[in-house]
Amino acid sequence: MMALLLMLAVSGQAAEPVKGAEAQKLMQLLNSISGEKTLSGTMACVNWNISEAQWVHQHTGKWPAIAAFDLIHLPYSSPGGWIDYDNVSVVDDWHQQGGLVSICWHWMVPARSGKSGKYAFYWGTDADKADEQTTFDVKKIFDASSSEYQLMMNDIDRVADIMLTLKAKGIAVLWRPLHEAGGMWFWWGRDAEACNELWRTMYRRFQEKGVDNLVWVWTQSSSWGKPYSDGYRWYPGDDYVDVVSMDIYNETNATTIRTKCYDFLKEESPTKLTALTECGTVATIGQQWTAGAHWLWFMPWYDYAVSNDINSSAFNQTAHGNADITWWTEAFSHDYVLTRDDVKALISTNISSPSVTPATKGDERLFSLDGRLVKTPGQGVYIRNGKKVLY
Repeated sequence: MMALLLMLAVSGQAAEPVKGAEAQKLMQLLNSISGEKTLSGTMACVNWNISEAQWVHQHTGKWPAIAAFDLIHLPYSSPGGWIDYDNVSVVDDWHQQGGLVSICWHWMVPARSGKSGKYAFYWGTDADKADEQTTFDVKKIFDASSSEYQLMMNDIDRVADIMLTLKAKGIAVLWRPLHEAGGMWFWWGRDAEACNELWRTMYRRFQEKGVDNLVWVWTQSSSWGKPYSDGYRWYPGDDYVDVVSMDIYNETNATTIRTKCYDFLKEESPTKLTALTECGTVATIGQQWTAGAHWLWFMPWYDYAVSNDINSSAFNQTAHGNADITWWTEAFSHDYVLTRDDVKALISTNISSPSVTPATKGDERLFSLDGRLVKTPGQGVYIRNGKKVLY
């Protein structure tokens, strides 16, 4: 049974990430379909667009359920500039059409001296120190007097403001920060203890600022030559994570995907939802599902050559570096693969506003969101004593 939504500090019980109304509604949807359905998703071409979703729709006639975005260009964001993350119109438009929203963050920090760019997120490989793009030290999260700490907190606050803008529009976010940390190829993954503290610091800061419209998604990864289990050294703890996930590329054996990836996550985090947050050149969704990999959602990575320019000849073609239209057509052929229209229908028919009536106030029994008594609850959102709780 999952923990109460409220932080149970007084009782000392473990708590899931705190949820506002938007995130509670999204969690109810996720719990209701887990193991039975899977949400289709596409990644923005670099940052703040839905061009990959447009490409899928143009060639299949269907919109994916999730549009994922990236805050990669945060240092360059400014009002009226070439990128402005405070202008959330593209996200809001998607939400208004019934789509779900995911955001990741390739977190740019000052680049290493001598590198061509001003900012970078990629550290480099252990084998060749010459390719290090930044030497930004994640361990400075423990040193509040450092300039690195100040930069991290300033950026976290900037992201919090963006999330609050989305919250004001009623938008919940599948929030995927500090991804693939265990691979150690990004600066935030260079030290497991520090990365975990950075995650928890971000979480606490968001809570202080009222950001509670997030479903927190953690992405497992391990460095070259290390077992998958090593990646869990970068796990910040159950209290700070809702969904565990993996990014899979170049694996066309569906059974291997299930045993090596899906089953692994289920064994390591049996109480958490499980998603395929990135993929490319992998077995079809039908093959994976038949093999038993029942991901909560899946999302092929973008192909810049295809979706950078929606008016290009490449955009009108069906080829793709990670998932071509044949792959997408196969996915949409299954009734367990949900589209944007499917999600809109589910939300409008199955997830209503909570009904807080005299019958539910002061009553420790569980009620559904429409006020009906629930005698044998499954996973989902309920009302107890006039307040929402998550089981």
